[in-house]
Amino acid sequence: MRFVDIEEQLNNETSMKVIDSILNVGFLATLVIDKDTNEILYQNRKSIEYFGDHVGDLCHEVLCSEEEPCSNCILPNMTGSNAIFDVYMKRLDKHVRWMYSDINWFDGRNAVYAKLVELGDEDITSDAKWKYLKDMDKERQDTDSLTHLPNSKKFYKIAEELLRSDLSGSYAVVMFDIERFKSINDIYGMSTGDDVLIHIARVLKDCLGTEGNYARMHSDLFAYIIKYETKGDIIKQIEKFRKKVSQNAFIFDINISFGIYLIQDRQVPVNLMCDRAMMAVKTIKGDVLKFCAFFDEQYRADMLKANEIEREMQESLRRGDFKMYLQPKYRLSDTRLVGAEALCRWVHPRKGIIPPMDFIPLFERNGFIMKLDEYMWEQACKTLRGWIDAGKNPIPISVNISRYHIKHNDLVAAFSRLIKKYDISSSMLTLELTESLFLDNPEALNRVMKGLQNMGFKLEVDDFGAGFSSLNMIRNISVDTIKIDKDFLDNEIATEKGKIVVHHTIDMAKDLNLQVIAEGVETKEHVDFLKSSRCDVAQGYYFAKPMPLEEFDKLIS
Repeated sequence: MRFVDIEEQLNNETSMKVIDSILNVGFLATLVIDKDTNEILYQNRKSIEYFGDHVGDLCHEVLCSEEEPCSNCILPNMTGSNAIFDVYMKRLDKHVRWMYSDINWFDGRNAVYAKLVELGDEDITSDAKWKYLKDMDKERQDTDSLTHLPNSKKFYKIAEELLRSDLSGSYAVVMFDIERFKSINDIYGMSTGDDVLIHIARVLKDCLGTEGNYARMHSDLFAYIIKYETKGDIIKQIEKFRKKVSQNAFIFDINISFGIYLIQDRQVPVNLMCDRAMMAVKTIKGDVLKFCAFFDEQYRADMLKANEIEREMQESLRRGDFKMYLQPKYRLSDTRLVGAEALCRWVHPRKGIIPPMDFIPLFERNGFIMKLDEYMWEQACKTLRGWIDAGKNPIPISVNISRYHIKHNDLVAAFSRLIKKYDISSSMLTLELTESLFLDNPEALNRVMKGLQNMGFKLEVDDFGAGFSSLNMIRNISVDTIKIDKDFLDNEIATEKGKIVVHHTIDMAKDLNLQVIAEGVETKEHVDFLKSSRCDVAQGYYFAKPMPLEEFDKLIS
């Protein structure tokens, strides 16, 4: 019976009796598989004899003994009505061939009719059959099923062979991925995302030819190896590639970031070359003005250093290696001590003091800053309680709040718990927020800030004047204090016009009933200018450096 006759009856008949009568003709095992879910919809008697009754189970579990869909599965990517799939089946302990045909199942689902067959040429010896099937399996194992490019395993072999065969040439490994590819999948659907990947693969073949010196590594990450004479040659090839990628029918732009590793030592494994090219990619992520970067050994050193820090940060927090240092704040009118800023110092038992710039940016990227901030808040409250118990006059301590807390923490509840735990007044804590925080979600931030102010906390904008629309910002937000950034102070008072800008900025803030603090005050010129401009408070090395709590305690009466 012709398959088209079977398909016609499957489409028109809903009786499983009829289906049985059709699909049990002959001696071949046959199944019907849902193309979208991999569910086995039907088995004939021969199939049940071979594999057992598995209707309702997933085909990759039954036929291939795999928990996940086979990496080389051709069902999602069948381009015609028929396809052949050669595979080693653990269940049968032999290599077999399946013939697939597209059908519509009687309930409307997209399906394939799968028939188990043997190689038809009786003249082919058994050894030849196994070699043929083994080669077919190897080809599928080395190929990405969506784009039909070599996969990462194959790429490593290609690159190694190329580097061995041409010892005199200069080569580079180039890695690239698609900016915000997840957003493309989320907004336009995974099918569109797949179309983008197929488009990228087609352009790779157009630009680099058929040698196969390129691969889809995984997800939206691709790689290729290229021979070059100058760095300019690599850039020109990348620009050509980018231009071809941009010539598409999608309703959105496809932006790609490239990392380039110039191969100097051929003893380095290719997978490590790829890792180093990816390090270069990461250095330009989010920078719309840069589309490629060359690997520098410093990237590797920085990454190793960052990995070491991340391995130690949790244990150091438990051990108490993070110390609260306090930097005094002085009222300019009479140089009286009126407050302190809590600053974190990592006092490592083996490495000594680790500079904040070596770990704070990393903690902000990996989210550990939330735990560190909360630890510092606790230390500040504990210190205030200690001063009160010792009969001293406590001064307010300002603590930092990062952007992570606004999104992931109930700040009102967190600070309410702390002041109750240590029985201190909320007026003793000043909460510092960086100016950049107000760019993310000003409405949500304002709600949080008002809730904190209603509890009696004072709010301070740190790094004021660091580069955003500062003057417009303080018109729209609810804060008590602005803290003039050191760079803003240095840059502006260097000229007469700049001095006028700072002077009027302070005047405007005071007209809005805001207190003004200047940080990074290091010279007498700074102090004299700030006094003449009616600035309220100053902190900086001119007065005192950040100091351990034991030293700061001596300043408290």
